[in-house]
Amino acid sequence: ESRILSNQIKYPIIVNFGSKRFVQIVSTNRQILIKSSNLHDASLPLTTQVLSLALTRHQVFETLSRKLHNRFWDSGDLRLLTYPVIDNGATKYLVQVASSTATLDNNLFELRLLLGFAIPLAIIAAAIGGYYVAKKAFDPINRIVRTAQTISAEHLDKRLEIGKVDDEISRLSKTLNAMFDRIEEGFRLQKQFTADASHELRTPLTILLGEIEVALQNKRTPEDYQEILRSAIEEIRRITTIVDELLTIARLESGQLTLQKTPVRLDELLLEAVSKTSAYASRRNISIHFDVKNHNAAQTEEVYINGDRDKLLNVFMNLLDNAIKYSNDNTSITVIEEIQGNFVKVDVIDKGIGISDSDIQHVFDRFYRADKSRTDQGQKRGSGLGLSIAKSLIEAHGGKIEIQSTLGIGTSVSVILPRGSYGDGNSLNS
Repeated sequence: ESRILSNQIKYPIIVNFGSKRFVQIVSTNRQILIKSSNLHDASLPLTTQVLSLALTRHQVFETLSRKLHNRFWDSGDLRLLTYPVIDNGATKYLVQVASSTATLDNNLFELRLLLGFAIPLAIIAAAIGGYYVAKKAFDPINRIVRTAQTISAEHLDKRLEIGKVDDEISRLSKTLNAMFDRIEEGFRLQKQFTADASHELRTPLTILLGEIEVALQNKRTPEDYQEILRSAIEEIRRITTIVDELLTIARLESGQLTLQKTPVRLDELLLEAVSKTSAYASRRNISIHFDVKNHNAAQTEEVYINGDRDKLLNVFMNLLDNAIKYSNDNTSITVIEEIQGNFVKVDVIDKGIGISDSDIQHVFDRFYRADKSRTDQGQKRGSGLGLSIAKSLIEAHGGKIEIQSTLGIGTSVSVILPRGSYGDGNSLNS
């Protein structure tokens, strides 16, 4: 709503809208019909381009820069809208409404000023706060680092402190403690292994040295020298066996022991092992019997396995050697081959002195030998590595080895291996 304030000027004036808002109504020939009183002698600009657009019924927005126009407003730029008024399809006149951007400019300036101070302060505050938060968060990790740095080969018993809260740091500490437990156990086994290996090697070397020294003390007959040399050769062979077994264990642990797998007929392998140990058994009048349990009585089934023939032969010879060593004189040992589905089981059964319940839990440990009664059979002492190596080799073939024993009655060692079928002679499908 507007009203004419004065007829004394050459064109009507409408009510003053303030110092920052302006209104002007212009005819299509640029004649000012009405304008707000705060324009005074000035007028809102209407360029030819804007007029042309308005005559074609377009609304036009403009921004009048305070630098390019004679300023009749207080401050800021001027935002101008030229709006065509249409009557009967034709533009009758134009309404121009303008407003100063001073308030908006002031608000933006204040915002920039605020952000200019607030953002750096916020960054500084965030950096300081982040430092203390990070320091508090990393304190447990620093404690872990300091504790871990004190753990060495001489101080493997130290462990990390575990917090009361079950968070990531606590789980990390538990994981590291479990790792330190494994490392400590590994060091313990390594030290024990080194000590046991040194002891096993020192014994035959001491015997060998003693025999040679005795031989050199006095003049002896050729027969005496031959006996001393035979004993020396026996000790050298024992040392060689221990060294070979140690190398085998080292290669197994490092993954450097390669199995040359080929189709192996199991009954032939077992018969060869029996044949090679029969002479040793006959010295104590111990007989070895080999039996194949076949579910098809009408036809003997040939059993093949995919394995390293030499390694498997050593395993079964070691089992037979142990059975002979700890059997009573004038007894028998039975080797049984039995098919069990996709697996084949080999039992080596003796009628020896047996193994106690406390010892049977450790028979696969390196250098472990049962109580003294098992070594008082008048036989040569073993290295204590044979069963440990046998277990590792059988497991490398995808099988397992088990021992059952009754003290005073005998021992049964069972080897279970996956079966295969011998095809074209070059491969084994298992």
